[in-house]
Amino acid sequence: MAENNKEDQITGNAEATQDTTIDQSNLEGKIHIAEDVIAQLAIKALNSIEGVSPANPGLMANLRIGRKTVNGVRISLSEDSDTPEIIVDTYISVKYGLRLPDVCWDVQEAVKEQIEKFTGYTIKGVNVYVHNITFADNKQPEEKAEQEDQPFSSFGEDA
Repeated sequence: MAENNKEDQITGNAEATQDTTIDQSNLEGKIHIAEDVIAQLAIKALNSIEGVSPANPGLMANLRIGRKTVNGVRISLSEDSDTPEIIVDTYISVKYGLRLPDVCWDVQEAVKEQIEKFTGYTIKGVNVYVHNITFADNKQPEEKAEQEDQPFSSFGEDA
C-alpha cells in the first residue's frame, strides 16, 4: 500500500509540474538590456585577447561630449526593429610586435561573438580604434622584484 502512495505522489508531482509550465509564445512584453551591460560584455571580450587592453577613448569622451564611453568601449543601440542592432566602438592599446590588422580582426570577432552569444542582439558593426602601442609587459617589474628578493632569502638560509 505504501508503494501505491509513492506512485500516486510521483504522478501527482508530474501533473503539478506540467500545470506550472508557461507557454512563452503567449507572453507579451519586451526585454531591454542596458548599454552598460553590453559594454561590460565587450570589455570582457577585449580582455580575452592576448596583447590587447582597453584604452582611453580621448578628450571628447572625457568631456562627456557624445555617447557615454566605459573603459574603452562605446555602445550605440538602435531599437527601431524587433531585434535591436548594436554598433560597438572599441578603443584599444596593442602590445608592440603584434600585427595590427590581425589584432583588430580578432577584436571584432571576439566582441561580436560575445555580445551575440549573451544578448541575442544583432551586431551591425564593431569599429576598432588603436589608440596606443605598449612596449613592455606590466608583469616584468613584478618578476624582477621577486628575483631581487630571492638572493636575500637564500643568504639568510646559508647563515
